[in-house]
Amino acid sequence: MPSKRHLLRSSMVVGSFAFLGSLTGILVEIAIAAHLGLSRNSDIFYIAYTVPYIITNLISATGQFSLVPFFSSLETDSIAHDLWQGLSYALNLVALGLIILAVSGALLAPWVIRGIAPGFTASQSQMSAQLARWLFFIIVPAGVAEVFRSFLFSQHRFALGSAAGFFRNVSVIAFIVFGFHRYGDYSIVMGYFAGYLAQVSILGGQVFWSFPVRYRWMLRGLGKASRRLHGAGASQIASAMGWQAVVLVERIIASFLPPGTITALNYGFKIMTTIAELVAGSIGTSSLPSLSRAFARKAEAAERKTFRDAIEITLVLLSPIAVCCLVLPHPIMQLVFQRGNFSAAATGRMAFIFFCYSLSLLPFSGLRLLNFYLFARHEMKVFLGLSALYTGAVAGLDLLYVVVLHWGAKGIPLALLTCLGIIGLAVYSKNLAGIRRFFNRELGVLAGKDLIASLLAAIVIWRLSLWIHAPQSSGGLLLFLCVVCGIGCVAFLAMMIAWRAISTSQILKILERPAHG
Repeated sequence: MPSKRHLLRSSMVVGSFAFLGSLTGILVEIAIAAHLGLSRNSDIFYIAYTVPYIITNLISATGQFSLVPFFSSLETDSIAHDLWQGLSYALNLVALGLIILAVSGALLAPWVIRGIAPGFTASQSQMSAQLARWLFFIIVPAGVAEVFRSFLFSQHRFALGSAAGFFRNVSVIAFIVFGFHRYGDYSIVMGYFAGYLAQVSILGGQVFWSFPVRYRWMLRGLGKASRRLHGAGASQIASAMGWQAVVLVERIIASFLPPGTITALNYGFKIMTTIAELVAGSIGTSSLPSLSRAFARKAEAAERKTFRDAIEITLVLLSPIAVCCLVLPHPIMQLVFQRGNFSAAATGRMAFIFFCYSLSLLPFSGLRLLNFYLFARHEMKVFLGLSALYTGAVAGLDLLYVVVLHWGAKGIPLALLTCLGIIGLAVYSKNLAGIRRFFNRELGVLAGKDLIASLLAAIVIWRLSLWIHAPQSSGGLLLFLCVVCGIGCVAFLAMMIAWRAISTSQILKILERPAHG
């Protein structure tokens, strides 16, 4: 059974390498924003990328939630030969399915674009469809890379798999910087192709170099483990349809709002989910193999302790980050985006959207952790039920807030916040997957201390921002944010240590030697 120290240190390995991917992912958006700004041109690209982006995100989620438990159960229940057969089966199934999906998407691209953005003109729809035809094919190398990444995670090889996003993003940035003047939007497409192919080469190379893998062509499953994989895969497909429906509804609504709204919503949501993935996703990734093995062995105590530790670590690490995002949204967006064609007015719009999305940072991270737990336990019915609730609630609230109440762009992030609250109440009231057993008095006390420490950090950051004033230069702005947010985080940490919610000895033990992934 992994200790909290082991879980946190493994999470630090995942988080450290994932940080490279997250940082370069933001740099990709910065490079695109500098060339396209917050305009109809940027909306054209992001509409074209909508469905391929959804699919690649779902591939990543499917890999972690379906393939990691699949490989872990094969290792627990079977001999090594079956593990390699399982890897071959997953590679073949994913590659074949995504090739069919990519071809279908490319053929149907004009109709897909018209459905997503009915507010576009004919020329805008045509340009977006042309980009979408090529973007659909990036899902094939993305899926193959995810199989390799999930296999490495199942073997507790976290480092290279967590850094996979870095290789992709560096390729995209290089193609934009050196190729945009010649190829325009297509330089972004070429960058994604090169990046995902780099992921396949690097991750596949580590798998075949580090393990005695014997690949074979097969499309036949391996008994109970494969049936569970099919169940998880079917759940993911159903969930994908729900998520896709939500995104399509939001794109349809946003296409009628002022130019640049689609891009602003895309950036705000992506930054919020990137932060959640960096913390909650890293902790969930580190805990998933242990949770899967504990469930397979019916080790309830180990399962309960691992997930409770994941909740506590996520809460403590994410709270000061959420405070910084909520108190200083404008300086953060100014530092990230305001350059090139991205004007000061666009920064103001972006800061407001980012603030609204940041309200959902903690509850969204909680849902992310819950998904890891459900898939470790193979709770497909619960996952499907929550996915259906999410789809219906977000889509309905989007229409209510934007179309009926005329709240404008802010209605979409506020609909997400409301939906996450509804899901949280439903999960707790119905005790889904026995979730109440984790919410004991000890966790409640920790949450209360965390809340007060967060309020203190918010006051410190707010007062410092009024006293120092944010400079206009990028270097000065970076220094300003580092100092102000750093002091706020120190205040948060000091309060938590003073209340003995965390201890200096725990921190020193975690940092006394580097973790290995």
